[in-house]
Amino acid sequence: MNPTRKKTNLKCNSCGHSTFKNKITTFPLQTFSGKVLNVGRVAVKECLNCHEIVPTSAGKEKLERCLNALFSLPSSNSTLS
Repeated sequence: MNPTRKKTNLKCNSCGHSTFKNKITTFPLQTFSGKVLNVGRVAVKECLNCHEIVPTSAGKEKLERCLNALFSLPSSNSTLS
């Protein structure tokens, strides 16, 4: 078996396939305001059947850090005294 492909207990949400490939790629992150942020270098598992990407636990942590950094920025509508 190819070392980059692995059968897991994880099932794809779209097709139900269980063979995934680990990748580092750009992940589209939907914010609460409806904007899409493309976060680079996120660890994901890609379904080899339908090519849907699912973030790994490390990838989820990175996405959470990016969201926290986004919400900690001052908004452009606020005025600084």
